[in-house]
Amino acid sequence: MSLEYIASRQNSLVKELKKLAGSKRARSETGLVLSEGTHLLQTMLDAGVRPCVVAVTERLSSDPTTLSLLLACEGARSVSIADAVFDQIAPADSPVGLLALSPLKSSFMPPDTEIDTLVLESIQDPGNVGSLIRTAVAAGISQIVLSPGCADVWSPRCLRSAQGAQWLARVYTDVPLPVFLQSYQGEVTATVLENGQSLYRQNLIQPVAWLFGNEGQGLTEEIMTFARRRITIPMPGAMESLNVNAAAAVCLFEQVRQRQLA
Repeated sequence: MSLEYIASRQNSLVKELKKLAGSKRARSETGLVLSEGTHLLQTMLDAGVRPCVVAVTERLSSDPTTLSLLLACEGARSVSIADAVFDQIAPADSPVGLLALSPLKSSFMPPDTEIDTLVLESIQDPGNVGSLIRTAVAAGISQIVLSPGCADVWSPRCLRSAQGAQWLARVYTDVPLPVFLQSYQGEVTATVLENGQSLYRQNLIQPVAWLFGNEGQGLTEEIMTFARRRITIPMPGAMESLNVNAAAAVCLFEQVRQRQLA
């Protein structure tokens, strides 16, 4: 397989890749997203998303595994970039040697108000947002709704943390949460540190909108008013709380457990 070779930092594609790696605005304006690594590319392909550009570092340009993956990217522009140039534009601190440029996934339909949904309010760390999306998709939740103020779900770091789970779910960003929650037909559920009902005494068979808030402040009072059910995760140990990722995992997989037994 013959790859187009790029050696200059001034190349227009190199400049575009670098800009898309670091700018949410650039991603929104171009409708393109940059992901890094063979695993994310394979997840993208498995989800039926086709990249428009795949770039590999020169040191991998003859690697059989890499070339085999490139062959699966039918119609994509495939390029090899000089190692020193590639390492400067790759988002990760330790570049793995492959970048894929693909259309930004979007949904033209409004969020479904009758299915399980992960609802995130002002979660600002892209690693946390990615981990939450990954956990939700692993638990069978196919819809993610994020408020304004959440980290960009399509940033390279968020994609890495989620292992590409964004391509396996319907993701809605910058959603006015009161509007969505007011019309939600299932159980709107939030976790609280105290005075909540035990998670393990809840019936989680019906659709649930799971609310999780900012890493430091949690959910705002306004959003908490929509929580028809407030639950507490029993913690017999000497810690007063779990981080948002751990709390979500406990709740979502308790739901999985109950449904498998139903």
